[in-house]
Amino acid sequence: MPSVFTERLCTAIRRCDGGDVAMRALIGRAIADTLGVAAAGFAEPVTRLTLEAYRGQGAVTWSGAVCESEEAAVMIDAIAAHALDFDDVYLESAIHPSTVILPAILRSGRGHAPDEIIAAFSAGLIAAQAVAARVGLGHYHKGWHGTGTIGAFAAAAAAGRLRRFDEKQLATMFSIVASQSAGLKVNFGTMTKPAHAGFAASAGVRAALLTRAGFTAAADIFGPGGYAELYGTPDGLEEPSDEAYRLRADKVALKLYPCCYGTHRLIGIALDARAKLGNAFCDERLRVRITVPKGSIDVLRYDRPRTGLEAKFSAPYSIAVSLLDGLPTLDHFTDAAVASRGDVKACMERIDVIQNAAQDSGGDIEFGHVTLDVIGSDGATRDSFTRHAIPGSPDDPPSRADVIAKFQSVTAIFERAFSKPFPILQQAADIAEVRAWLPDQDTRASLQRAVAFR
Repeated sequence: MPSVFTERLCTAIRRCDGGDVAMRALIGRAIADTLGVAAAGFAEPVTRLTLEAYRGQGAVTWSGAVCESEEAAVMIDAIAAHALDFDDVYLESAIHPSTVILPAILRSGRGHAPDEIIAAFSAGLIAAQAVAARVGLGHYHKGWHGTGTIGAFAAAAAAGRLRRFDEKQLATMFSIVASQSAGLKVNFGTMTKPAHAGFAASAGVRAALLTRAGFTAAADIFGPGGYAELYGTPDGLEEPSDEAYRLRADKVALKLYPCCYGTHRLIGIALDARAKLGNAFCDERLRVRITVPKGSIDVLRYDRPRTGLEAKFSAPYSIAVSLLDGLPTLDHFTDAAVASRGDVKACMERIDVIQNAAQDSGGDIEFGHVTLDVIGSDGATRDSFTRHAIPGSPDDPPSRADVIAKFQSVTAIFERAFSKPFPILQQAADIAEVRAWLPDQDTRASLQRAVAFR
């Protein structure tokens, strides 16, 4: 007899339809944003190496490159989407959701109806938040990378919904994918981090294919001795509330900067300071003190990064480039930039990041507030700034102009690298909710109003 959790999760996935107009619009935004960052990701070494490893003539990736199989194509597309760490975030589930969900359901040359794509995407979001509630967010803090672990369930749910699996098939599929759930945070700052997304997306599709073929598996992977007992932590809920099974696309945050989401509030407050003080931070007599809630930046492992990948997980580096240059771009997170920018290195030596024990976040990067104090050579505070919301989050959402500007900047990278438009975009533009967020298209004013007034 399946547990209450498994029954409710499978029922929610079967019944999900993409939600109301506002939810569908936000799913469209997530799809457009993910395809944009994936386009740029195909020019990255990690994606190129994966394509080399999986050479063949079996399937086509989003970029138009061919590889050995459909599973490999799913993996490569997901790796490309996460290669730059510029893809969206769902803190309630501790994963990058779209990078594992979309590759599992949007396949080159596969003409699924737009409503089915939207419904399958929503199934992935529901599974992500429900499984996260079941195992507890302590799962992430323990050292698991949720995109690789919980993300596998999200990809499977999306793939299963697309195939219209019944409750029994969904339960079997989750048991299969649970045996492929993996990913360790210790790999952050290396090529293996984006590979986690690829492994999860392909695992989800693999589990769906094996289920459809008639594979057997445990009747309830969330029952006694199952996934939650092995991977879970004490904050996990045996029977999560109704909220865990609701579609909440409005909680998905878009990343406005191409680095770890844990840096984004620090970047936001640095940009706040620069907007007021301009180039003052070039002055070697000034110091900067940033105070953050205790535990809120533990994921930022590199105080003095040596590579572009490490710089994406560096608080001092992200703050320094924002103070000196303004909006951080992909060019800031290259090996060459990290090695050559003497001014950034000097600025980093004048930045103190202090964790405030009075604000104990418990690892929640959105908790409380951060402050930035500008300290003169005499030790006196010249100016102070405070920020609560992370830029791009539901509390400080991006505008359509922000989404379009980001999309144009990242797709241009693909066009320069490969001398052609990103192929999958033409297929994705058939989905009205996606088309609303693409440049030079109908803005779908009704969808925008639905989001704005939700």
